Amino acid sequence: MFSSKCPLPALLAWCRVLRHSIGAGLSPVKIFKQQAKSGPRPLRDISADLAEKLAGGDSLEDALEPHRNRFPPLFLELIGIGEQTGRLEDTFRELEEYFESSLTVQRNFRAQMMYPAIQYVAAVLIISALIWIMGFLAQSGRAITNDPTGLNLTGTTGAIIFLTVGLGFFGAVVFAVSYAQNNVKWRTKMEAKLLMVPVWGPAMMAFALQRFAVALRMCAEAGLRAEKTMQYCFRATCNAAFTRGETWAVATVKKGREISEALEASGAPFPDEFREMILMGEETGNMSEVMERLALRYREEAERKLKAAAQFTGYCVYGMVAIAIIIAIFKIAGIYLGALDSAGG
Repeated sequence: MFSSKCPLPALLAWCRVLRHSIGAGLSPVKIFKQQAKSGPRPLRDISADLAEKLAGGDSLEDALEPHRNRFPPLFLELIGIGEQTGRLEDTFRELEEYFESSLTVQRNFRAQMMYPAIQYVAAVLIISALIWIMGFLAQSGRAITNDPTGLNLTGTTGAIIFLTVGLGFFGAVVFAVSYAQNNVKWRTKMEAKLLMVPVWGPAMMAFALQRFAVALRMCAEAGLRAEKTMQYCFRATCNAAFTRGETWAVATVKKGREISEALEASGAPFPDEFREMILMGEETGNMSEVMERLALRYREEAERKLKAAAQFTGYCVYGMVAIAIIIAIFKIAGIYLGALDSAGG
Protein backbone atom coordinates (compact mmCIF):
# COMPACT_ATOMS: atom_id res chain seq x y z
CA MET A 1 0.00 0.00 0.00
CA PHE A 2 2.98 2.37 0.38
CA SER A 3 4.72 1.71 -3.02
CA SER A 4 4.11 2.80 -6.59
CA LYS A 5 5.17 1.52 -9.97
CA CYS A 6 8.43 3.35 -9.25
CA PRO A 7 9.99 1.48 -6.29
CA LEU A 8 10.23 3.45 -3.07
CA PRO A 9 14.03 2.98 -2.73
CA ALA A 10 14.47 4.50 -6.20
CA LEU A 11 12.14 7.41 -5.37
CA LEU A 12 13.98 8.02 -2.12
CA ALA A 13 17.37 8.10 -3.85
CA TRP A 14 15.95 10.33 -6.61
CA CYS A 15 14.58 12.89 -4.17
CA ARG A 16 17.87 12.97 -2.26
CA VAL A 17 19.90 13.64 -5.43
CA LEU A 18 17.45 16.25 -6.71
CA ARG A 19 17.48 18.07 -3.37
CA HIS A 20 21.25 18.31 -3.30
CA SER A 21 21.50 19.23 -7.00
CA ILE A 22 18.93 22.02 -6.76
CA GLY A 23 20.62 23.28 -3.60
CA ALA A 24 23.90 23.42 -5.51
CA GLY A 25 22.30 25.69 -8.12
CA LEU A 26 22.15 23.28 -11.06
CA SER A 27 19.44 23.85 -13.65
CA PRO A 28 16.58 21.29 -13.69
CA VAL A 29 17.32 20.39 -17.33
CA LYS A 30 20.93 19.53 -16.52
CA ILE A 31 19.91 17.63 -13.38
CA PHE A 32 17.46 15.38 -15.22
CA LYS A 33 19.89 14.79 -18.08
CA GLN A 34 22.38 13.51 -15.52
CA GLN A 35 19.70 11.36 -13.89
CA ALA A 36 18.79 9.88 -17.27
CA LYS A 37 22.34 8.54 -17.48
CA SER A 38 23.32 7.72 -13.91
CA GLY A 39 20.17 8.01 -11.78
CA PRO A 40 18.08 5.15 -10.35
CA ARG A 41 17.47 2.69 -13.17
CA PRO A 42 13.63 2.57 -12.87
CA LEU A 43 13.53 6.37 -13.26
CA ARG A 44 16.00 6.94 -16.08
CA ASP A 45 13.40 6.91 -18.85
CA ILE A 46 11.27 9.41 -16.92
CA SER A 47 14.32 11.61 -16.29
CA ALA A 48 15.12 11.72 -20.01
CA ASP A 49 11.53 12.65 -20.84
CA LEU A 50 11.47 15.36 -18.15
CA ALA A 51 14.74 16.86 -19.39
CA GLU A 52 13.36 17.08 -22.92
CA LYS A 53 10.07 18.66 -21.86
CA LEU A 54 11.71 21.14 -19.47
CA ALA A 55 14.09 22.19 -22.24
CA GLY A 56 11.00 22.81 -24.39
CA GLY A 57 9.55 25.22 -21.83
CA ASP A 58 7.15 22.97 -19.88
CA SER A 59 6.83 23.25 -16.12
CA LEU A 60 7.95 20.32 -13.99
CA GLU A 61 4.38 19.72 -12.85
CA ASP A 62 3.12 19.53 -16.45
CA ALA A 63 6.06 17.36 -17.51
CA LEU A 64 5.26 14.86 -14.75
CA GLU A 65 1.55 14.67 -15.58
CA PRO A 66 1.85 11.86 -18.22
CA HIS A 67 3.68 9.78 -15.60
CA ARG A 68 1.10 10.38 -12.86
CA ASN A 69 0.36 6.69 -12.32
CA ARG A 70 4.03 5.94 -11.69
CA PHE A 71 4.25 8.18 -8.61
CA PRO A 72 2.40 8.43 -5.30
CA PRO A 73 -0.17 11.28 -5.36
CA LEU A 74 1.58 13.24 -2.61
CA PHE A 75 4.67 13.43 -4.81
CA LEU A 76 2.87 15.26 -7.63
CA GLU A 77 0.94 17.59 -5.35
CA LEU A 78 4.02 18.71 -3.42
CA ILE A 79 5.99 19.17 -6.64
CA GLY A 80 3.26 21.53 -7.84
CA ILE A 81 3.41 23.47 -4.57
CA GLY A 82 7.21 23.67 -4.57
CA GLU A 83 7.42 24.79 -8.18
CA GLN A 84 4.83 27.53 -7.81
CA THR A 85 6.57 28.93 -4.77
CA GLY A 86 10.18 28.43 -5.87
CA ARG A 87 10.89 26.02 -3.00
CA LEU A 88 11.67 22.81 -4.82
CA GLU A 89 14.66 22.10 -2.59
CA ASP A 90 12.43 22.12 0.50
CA THR A 91 9.86 20.04 -1.37
CA PHE A 92 12.35 17.29 -2.20
CA ARG A 93 13.59 17.34 1.40
CA GLU A 94 10.01 16.82 2.61
CA LEU A 95 9.46 14.03 0.08
CA GLU A 96 12.73 12.38 1.03
CA GLU A 97 11.66 12.21 4.67
CA TYR A 98 8.18 10.99 3.70
CA PHE A 99 9.47 8.20 1.44
CA GLU A 100 12.04 7.15 4.02
CA SER A 101 9.27 6.74 6.58
CA SER A 102 7.05 4.95 4.03
CA LEU A 103 9.85 2.55 3.13
CA THR A 104 10.30 1.62 6.79
CA VAL A 105 6.56 1.01 7.16
CA GLN A 106 6.47 -1.06 3.98
CA ARG A 107 9.34 -3.28 5.08
CA ASN A 108 7.83 -3.82 8.53
CA PHE A 109 4.45 -4.67 7.01
CA ARG A 110 5.92 -7.20 4.60
CA ALA A 111 7.92 -8.81 7.39
CA GLN A 112 4.79 -9.17 9.52
CA MET A 113 2.67 -10.60 6.70
CA MET A 114 5.27 -12.97 5.26
CA TYR A 115 4.77 -15.87 7.71
CA PRO A 116 0.92 -15.79 7.65
CA ALA A 117 1.03 -15.79 3.84
CA ILE A 118 3.41 -18.77 3.78
CA GLN A 119 1.27 -20.60 6.32
CA TYR A 120 -1.90 -20.00 4.29
CA VAL A 121 -0.35 -21.30 1.06
CA ALA A 122 1.12 -24.32 2.88
CA ALA A 123 -2.27 -25.12 4.43
CA VAL A 124 -3.98 -25.00 1.02
CA LEU A 125 -1.37 -27.36 -0.45
CA ILE A 126 -1.56 -29.79 2.49
CA ILE A 127 -5.36 -29.96 2.54
CA SER A 128 -5.44 -30.43 -1.25
CA ALA A 129 -2.99 -33.32 -0.86
CA LEU A 130 -5.15 -34.75 1.94
CA ILE A 131 -8.26 -34.65 -0.28
CA TRP A 132 -6.42 -36.47 -3.04
CA ILE A 133 -4.87 -39.13 -0.76
CA MET A 134 -8.10 -39.94 1.08
CA GLY A 135 -9.97 -40.14 -2.21
CA PHE A 136 -7.33 -42.55 -3.51
CA LEU A 137 -7.62 -44.70 -0.38
CA ALA A 138 -11.40 -44.75 -0.71
CA GLN A 139 -11.17 -45.95 -4.30
CA SER A 140 -8.80 -48.70 -3.09
CA GLY A 141 -11.29 -49.83 -0.49
CA ARG A 142 -9.06 -48.79 2.38
CA ALA A 143 -11.32 -46.07 3.79
CA ILE A 144 -15.00 -45.78 4.50
CA THR A 145 -15.40 -42.25 3.17
CA ASN A 146 -13.50 -40.28 0.63
CA ASP A 147 -14.46 -36.82 1.95
CA PRO A 148 -12.16 -36.06 4.91
CA THR A 149 -12.78 -32.31 4.86
CA GLY A 150 -16.56 -32.20 4.91
CA LEU A 151 -16.55 -29.97 1.80
CA ASN A 152 -17.93 -32.61 -0.55
CA LEU A 153 -14.65 -32.57 -2.46
CA THR A 154 -13.16 -35.92 -3.34
CA GLY A 155 -10.25 -37.40 -5.22
CA THR A 156 -8.21 -35.67 -7.88
CA THR A 157 -11.07 -33.42 -9.00
CA GLY A 158 -11.81 -32.27 -5.47
CA ALA A 159 -8.13 -31.59 -4.78
CA ILE A 160 -7.83 -29.47 -7.94
CA ILE A 161 -10.98 -27.49 -7.07
CA PHE A 162 -9.79 -26.79 -3.52
CA LEU A 163 -6.30 -25.83 -4.72
CA THR A 164 -7.69 -23.51 -7.40
CA VAL A 165 -10.09 -21.73 -5.04
CA GLY A 166 -7.58 -21.43 -2.19
CA LEU A 167 -4.68 -20.14 -4.29
CA GLY A 168 -7.07 -18.13 -6.48
CA PHE A 169 -8.24 -16.16 -3.44
CA PHE A 170 -4.64 -15.47 -2.44
CA GLY A 171 -3.79 -14.43 -6.01
CA ALA A 172 -6.81 -12.13 -6.17
CA VAL A 173 -5.68 -10.28 -3.04
CA VAL A 174 -2.14 -9.91 -4.38
CA PHE A 175 -3.45 -8.69 -7.75
CA ALA A 176 -5.80 -6.14 -6.14
CA VAL A 177 -2.98 -4.68 -4.04
CA SER A 178 -0.56 -4.60 -6.99
CA TYR A 179 -3.16 -2.95 -9.23
CA ALA A 180 -3.89 -0.33 -6.58
CA GLN A 181 -0.18 0.47 -6.33
CA ASN A 182 -0.04 1.25 -10.04
CA ASN A 183 -3.41 2.94 -10.53
CA VAL A 184 -4.17 6.08 -8.54
CA LYS A 185 -7.94 6.06 -9.13
CA TRP A 186 -8.28 2.44 -8.03
CA ARG A 187 -6.09 3.09 -5.04
CA THR A 188 -8.14 6.06 -3.87
CA LYS A 189 -11.30 3.94 -4.07
CA MET A 190 -9.72 0.98 -2.28
CA GLU A 191 -8.40 3.10 0.59
CA ALA A 192 -11.86 4.65 0.96
CA LYS A 193 -13.42 1.17 1.19
CA LEU A 194 -10.84 0.11 3.76
CA LEU A 195 -12.00 2.93 6.06
CA MET A 196 -15.06 0.76 6.81
CA VAL A 197 -13.00 -2.35 7.62
CA PRO A 198 -12.33 -2.95 11.34
CA VAL A 199 -8.70 -2.41 12.37
CA TRP A 200 -7.68 -1.41 8.84
CA GLY A 201 -9.93 1.66 8.82
CA PRO A 202 -8.06 3.63 11.51
CA ALA A 203 -4.74 2.97 9.75
CA MET A 204 -6.03 4.25 6.40
CA MET A 205 -7.55 7.28 8.13
CA ALA A 206 -4.23 8.13 9.79
CA PHE A 207 -2.36 7.90 6.48
CA ALA A 208 -4.87 10.18 4.71
CA LEU A 209 -4.71 12.76 7.51
CA GLN A 210 -0.90 12.65 7.52
CA ARG A 211 -0.78 13.39 3.77
CA PHE A 212 -3.30 16.21 4.16
CA ALA A 213 -1.29 17.76 7.00
CA VAL A 214 1.99 17.56 5.05
CA ALA A 215 0.42 19.23 2.00
CA LEU A 216 -1.28 21.92 4.10
CA ARG A 217 1.98 22.74 5.89
CA MET A 218 3.77 23.18 2.57
CA CYS A 219 0.94 25.35 1.23
CA ALA A 220 0.85 27.46 4.38
CA GLU A 221 4.59 28.07 4.24
CA ALA A 222 4.35 28.94 0.55
CA GLY A 223 1.43 31.32 1.03
CA LEU A 224 -0.72 29.80 -1.74
CA ARG A 225 -4.29 30.94 -2.33
CA ALA A 226 -6.89 29.13 -0.26
CA GLU A 227 -8.62 27.49 -3.23
CA LYS A 228 -5.35 26.18 -4.64
CA THR A 229 -4.41 24.94 -1.19
CA MET A 230 -7.63 22.94 -0.91
CA GLN A 231 -7.07 21.34 -4.32
CA TYR A 232 -3.57 20.19 -3.47
CA CYS A 233 -4.43 19.00 0.05
CA PHE A 234 -7.51 16.97 -0.85
CA ARG A 235 -5.79 15.28 -3.79
CA ALA A 236 -2.77 14.46 -1.63
CA THR A 237 -4.89 12.27 0.67
CA CYS A 238 -5.20 9.61 -2.09
CA ASN A 239 -8.50 8.54 -0.54
CA ALA A 240 -11.82 8.85 -2.37
CA ALA A 241 -13.64 9.51 0.91
CA PHE A 242 -11.71 12.79 1.04
CA THR A 243 -11.11 13.68 -2.62
CA ARG A 244 -14.81 13.68 -3.45
CA GLY A 245 -15.20 16.66 -1.08
CA GLU A 246 -12.63 18.80 -2.93
CA THR A 247 -15.23 20.70 -4.97
CA TRP A 248 -17.24 21.72 -1.90
CA ALA A 249 -14.13 22.77 0.01
CA VAL A 250 -12.86 24.92 -2.88
CA ALA A 251 -16.29 26.55 -3.29
CA THR A 252 -16.38 27.35 0.44
CA VAL A 253 -12.99 29.08 0.59
CA LYS A 254 -13.79 31.03 -2.58
CA LYS A 255 -16.61 32.64 -0.58
CA GLY A 256 -14.03 33.89 1.92
CA ARG A 257 -14.65 31.22 4.55
CA GLU A 258 -11.92 29.68 6.69
CA ILE A 259 -10.25 26.33 5.95
CA SER A 260 -11.82 24.76 9.03
CA GLU A 261 -15.26 25.63 7.62
CA ALA A 262 -14.25 24.23 4.24
CA LEU A 263 -13.34 20.90 5.82
CA GLU A 264 -16.76 20.68 7.44
CA ALA A 265 -18.53 21.68 4.21
CA SER A 266 -16.62 19.06 2.21
CA GLY A 267 -18.39 16.19 3.96
CA ALA A 268 -15.08 14.32 4.23
CA PRO A 269 -14.62 12.23 7.40
CA PHE A 270 -12.21 14.59 9.17
CA PRO A 271 -12.13 13.91 12.94
CA ASP A 272 -13.36 16.73 15.17
CA GLU A 273 -9.92 16.96 16.76
CA PHE A 274 -8.28 17.50 13.36
CA ARG A 275 -10.68 20.33 12.47
CA GLU A 276 -10.09 21.92 15.87
CA MET A 277 -6.34 21.91 15.27
CA ILE A 278 -6.92 23.55 11.88
CA LEU A 279 -9.04 26.20 13.56
CA MET A 280 -6.36 26.79 16.19
CA GLY A 281 -3.72 27.21 13.48
CA GLU A 282 -5.89 29.79 11.71
CA GLU A 283 -6.64 31.75 14.87
CA THR A 284 -3.01 31.83 16.03
CA GLY A 285 -1.45 32.29 12.60
CA ASN A 286 0.80 29.25 13.19
CA MET A 287 -0.72 26.90 10.64
CA SER A 288 2.68 25.64 9.46
CA GLU A 289 3.84 24.69 12.97
CA VAL A 290 0.49 23.10 13.87
CA MET A 291 0.47 21.02 10.68
CA GLU A 292 4.06 19.93 11.21
CA ARG A 293 3.15 18.53 14.63
CA LEU A 294 0.01 16.92 13.26
CA ALA A 295 1.88 15.30 10.37
CA LEU A 296 4.41 13.80 12.76
CA ARG A 297 1.69 12.61 15.11
CA TYR A 298 -0.38 10.95 12.39
CA ARG A 299 2.71 9.38 10.84
CA GLU A 300 3.51 7.66 14.13
CA GLU A 301 -0.15 6.75 14.60
CA ALA A 302 -0.39 5.32 11.08
CA GLU A 303 2.69 3.15 11.61
CA ARG A 304 1.34 1.86 14.91
CA LYS A 305 -2.15 1.13 13.58
CA LEU A 306 -0.87 -0.51 10.41
CA LYS A 307 1.22 -2.82 12.57
CA ALA A 308 -1.89 -3.69 14.57
CA ALA A 309 -3.84 -4.31 11.34
CA ALA A 310 -1.11 -6.62 10.05
CA GLN A 311 -1.10 -8.54 13.32
CA PHE A 312 -4.90 -8.83 13.27
CA THR A 313 -4.83 -10.12 9.69
CA GLY A 314 -2.13 -12.60 10.65
CA TYR A 315 -4.22 -13.89 13.55
CA CYS A 316 -7.20 -14.30 11.19
CA VAL A 317 -5.05 -16.41 8.87
CA TYR A 318 -3.81 -18.49 11.81
CA GLY A 319 -7.42 -19.01 12.90
CA MET A 320 -8.53 -20.12 9.42
CA VAL A 321 -5.67 -22.59 9.18
CA ALA A 322 -6.32 -23.91 12.70
CA ILE A 323 -10.03 -24.46 11.96
CA ALA A 324 -9.20 -26.30 8.74
CA ILE A 325 -6.69 -28.52 10.55
CA ILE A 326 -9.13 -29.29 13.38
CA ILE A 327 -11.88 -30.25 10.93
CA ALA A 328 -9.47 -32.48 9.03
CA ILE A 329 -8.30 -34.16 12.24
CA PHE A 330 -11.85 -34.98 13.35
CA LYS A 331 -12.78 -36.26 9.89
CA ILE A 332 -9.71 -38.49 9.73
CA ALA A 333 -10.42 -39.73 13.25
CA GLY A 334 -13.96 -40.57 12.15
CA ILE A 335 -12.60 -42.51 9.17
CA TYR A 336 -10.16 -44.43 11.39
CA LEU A 337 -12.76 -45.26 14.06
CA GLY A 338 -15.26 -46.28 11.40
CA ALA A 339 -12.72 -48.65 9.90
CA LEU A 340 -12.05 -50.19 13.35
CA ASP A 341 -15.78 -50.57 13.98
CA SER A 342 -16.28 -52.32 10.64
CA ALA A 343 -13.36 -54.64 11.30
CA GLY A 344 -14.65 -55.44 14.82
CA GLY A 345 -18.22 -55.98 13.54
